[in-house]
Amino acid sequence: MTGGAAGPAHEVSVGPEPAGGLVGRDSELADLGRALDTARSGRACAVLLAGEAGIGKTRLATALAARAADAGVRVVLGRCLDSGGAALPYLPFSEVLAALAESGTVLRPVLAGLLPGAPVTGGPAGAGDDSGRLQLFDAVAGAVRDAAAEAPLLVVLEDLHWADRSTRELLAYLLARLGSQRLLVLATYRSDDLHRRHPLRPALAELVRLPAVRRLELGPLDPEAVLALVRGRAVPGREPDEATMRRIAARSEGNAFYAEELLAAGSGGLPGGLADVLLTRLDRLGEPARAVLRVASLAERRIPHDLLRDASGLPAAELAEGLREAVSHHLLVPDPAPGAEYYAFRHALLREAVHDDLLPGERVTLHARLAELLAPREGEPGVAAELARHALAAHDLPRALAASVVAAREADRRHGPAEMLVHAERALELWSAVADPERVSGIAESVLTREAAWAASASGDPVRGTALGARAVRVADLHEGPRARADARRRYAMRLLDDGSRIEEAITVASAAVALQEHEPPGTVLAWSHAVLARALLNADRAEPAWTHARASLAVARALHETAPPPEGSPEYLDLGAVCADALITLAFCARMEGDPQAARDRLAGAAALAAASGNRVVELRTVWNRGVSFIEDGLLDAAADELAEGVRRAREHGLHRGGYGFEFRVAQVRVDFQRGAWDEAVRIAADVDPALPLRVTGQLAVAGAQVTVARGELDAAEELLTALSAEPPPHDQAALLQGVVGAEAALWRGDPGRAADRVAAALAVLRAEYPHHLGELALCALGAAAAADLAVAARGAGDGRAGEHAAAAAELASAAAVT
Repeated sequence: MTGGAAGPAHEVSVGPEPAGGLVGRDSELADLGRALDTARSGRACAVLLAGEAGIGKTRLATALAARAADAGVRVVLGRCLDSGGAALPYLPFSEVLAALAESGTVLRPVLAGLLPGAPVTGGPAGAGDDSGRLQLFDAVAGAVRDAAAEAPLLVVLEDLHWADRSTRELLAYLLARLGSQRLLVLATYRSDDLHRRHPLRPALAELVRLPAVRRLELGPLDPEAVLALVRGRAVPGREPDEATMRRIAARSEGNAFYAEELLAAGSGGLPGGLADVLLTRLDRLGEPARAVLRVASLAERRIPHDLLRDASGLPAAELAEGLREAVSHHLLVPDPAPGAEYYAFRHALLREAVHDDLLPGERVTLHARLAELLAPREGEPGVAAELARHALAAHDLPRALAASVVAAREADRRHGPAEMLVHAERALELWSAVADPERVSGIAESVLTREAAWAASASGDPVRGTALGARAVRVADLHEGPRARADARRRYAMRLLDDGSRIEEAITVASAAVALQEHEPPGTVLAWSHAVLARALLNADRAEPAWTHARASLAVARALHETAPPPEGSPEYLDLGAVCADALITLAFCARMEGDPQAARDRLAGAAALAAASGNRVVELRTVWNRGVSFIEDGLLDAAADELAEGVRRAREHGLHRGGYGFEFRVAQVRVDFQRGAWDEAVRIAADVDPALPLRVTGQLAVAGAQVTVARGELDAAEELLTALSAEPPPHDQAALLQGVVGAEAALWRGDPGRAADRVAAALAVLRAEYPHHLGELALCALGAAAAADLAVAARGAGDGRAGEHAAAAAELASAAAVT
C-alpha cells in the first residue's frame, strides 16, 4: 500500500497481495468500502474485523487499503506482536505515529518516546502517572485528527488479540472520540484466540457499545470461492488434477491459509508447517484439556460426552475442567442443538494435527478403547460405521469386518448407496484376513460382493459396478449351488445394463442365469432371470424374444403364488410383486412398439401399482422412466418434463440420483427442456453434477446441455467439452448419439462440413455396431446429409471432381434415414 497524495508516500504492506486479487470476499469488501466512504465524508468510524487464523483478515485489509490509496486516502499500519505477555507498550501506535510523521504530520513532543529508535528511558514521557498518560493519549488522538484534517485517513491495526493493555486502553480512548474526522480505523483480531479469560474480550465488549464502532465477523469462504482460490494459486504447468484441487478445498473448510498450505504440500497428509501452527494452540492448555483433545481427535466428526468421558478415564472434575478449557480456547465446539451432548473440533485440520501427533501405540490403544465402548451400542444409528473404523485402526479385524457389514446394511436402509459401497468394499478387503469370515459377518461373500456391485452402479460408478458383479459371479461359481450362481449372473446382467454399453454381454449372462435353473424347482430367482433377460432383449430392440421372456417371468411368479405362496408382506412376497412389475413394464413397451398404446398404458398402470407396493426402488423408477419416454414419443413434452421431474424427485428421495435411472432422468430432462425451449433450465440441470463422478459418467449430461451451448453460438465451450470427452470411446449408444449431434452441429456452425461429416460417421459406426436401425440415426443422417451437401456445393464451386462423391454420400444418408 502507498500513502495518498497529501504528504510524501509511505509504503506499508498489510500482507502479500494474493495472485489474481481477493477471492470470495466481494460482499465484505463492499461493506468496508461503504465504511470508508462514510469516513471520507467526515463521519469517523471504526470496524473490528474478526475471524479465525488464516481466514483472510489481512488480505481483506490489504484490498481495502489498496482501494483507499487509489481514492487518495492516506493509509498507515500498526502491528501487534506475540511477545508472550512481555509486549512493548503501544507498539502498533508507534508504527502508526512513525508513518504519520514521515508523511508530514507534526507530532507533539510527548510522543517522541513512542517513535521507533527512541532511547529506552522507562517509557514515554509522563507515562508513569495518570496526567502524563492522559497527555499521551490526547497527543496520539491529536496526531490522528491532524492527519485526517490534511487528507482522509485509514488506520489499520493488525492482530489486536496480541495487543498489550496500554494499547487496548489507548485504542478505547481514540475510538471513544470519533466524530467529524475523515478517519476509518480497521482493527483485526483472531476470534478463535479469545478464550474466556482473554484480556481483549472485555475490551471488545466495551468498544462495540460505542456508536461509531461495529464488528464484522469474517466467516469461511464458500466452497466455490475456496476452489477458485486453489485453482488461482496452483503453479501453471504443475497444477494438480481437478479431484485433488476439490479435495484440498474441502479439507480447508473455507480457510484460505489452510488451502494454500495444503496446495503447497502437494500430498494427502497434513503439511508439517501447518501442523506446527495448529499445535501451538495447545501449548497453553493444561493436561486434562490435552487428554480430552487426544480422545476427541479419534472421532472423525463429533464425539458424545459419555464416550469422551469413558474413553479419557478422567475424573469428573478434571473432565469438566478440560472440556471447559478446550471450549473456551475455541478448540472444541459443543453441539448447539437442545439436549445434544456432543463435541467436535472447530476445524477438521486441527483434529487431524492432534491425531497425527499421537504416538502409534497411543493411537492404537485409544482406538481399541473406543471400539470396546462402542460395541454394545452397535445397533444405534451411525455407530456401526464408527465401530468399524476404530476396530480397524486397533487391528481388530474380525470386529471391523462384522461392523462394516452392519454399516453397509444401515447405509442401504438410509438410501445411501455411496456410503454403502464404502463399507461393503472395506468388508471385502478384510474378508481374506479373517478366519471363517462368513460366520463372523453373517453373510456369504458372493452376496456381499453383488450388493457392493449394486451400490457402485447406484452411486454413479457403473464400471466399478460391473467389475464387482463379475467378481460376484466368480465367487458364486467357486462356493455356491446352481440357484445362487444363477442369481449372481442375473444381478451381473443388471449391472451390465446399468453400464449401457454391454447389452449383448448382458443378454448372454442373463441367458446363462436362465439355463442354470433348467433342472431346479421354479423360484423367484428364475422369475427375475427371465425378467432381466427380457429387459436386455428389449434394449437390443428384439421385441419378440423380450415378450416371450417377460411372459415366462410372469408365469413363474404366478405359479409360485399358486403352489407355494409366501406370507403376505414378507420380503419374498414383495420381491414377487417387484418382478411382476418389471415384466409388465417390458410387456408395456413391447405393446407400444407393436402399435397398441392402450395396452401399453394398462400394463404400465398395473406395473406402477405393483412397484409401489413392493418397495423395490429401481423397478419403481423404471415405471416412471417408461411413462416419461411414452410422453416424449407422443410429442407431449410438457407432460414428459413433469414426469421426468417426478422421477428425479423420487430418485433423490431414494438416494439413487447419481446413477442408473436417477441419472438418465436428468439427461432426458435436459434434452426435453432443450426441445421445448426451456434453455436456461436445461443449462441449470446440466451443470448440477457431482464433481466426484468421472467425466465418463457425467459427460453425457454435459453434452446434452451442450445442445444449448451450440444453439447459443458458444462454440468454443462446446469444442472444449468434446475434446475432453474424446479421450475415451463413448460409453454407450446414447453418449455416442449426443456427441455426434452436438459435434456435427458445432462444426456446421463453424463452416467446417468436413469435420461435421467425420463426426457423424464416427457416431453412426457406434450406433450401427449395436443396433441395426437405431432411431438416433435420423438426427445423425440429417446432419450428415447437410454436411455432405455443403461439401458437394463447395467442391462444385471449386471445380473439384469429388462433388459427385459428396452428393452421393448425402443421398445415401437420406436413404438410410428413410428406412430407420
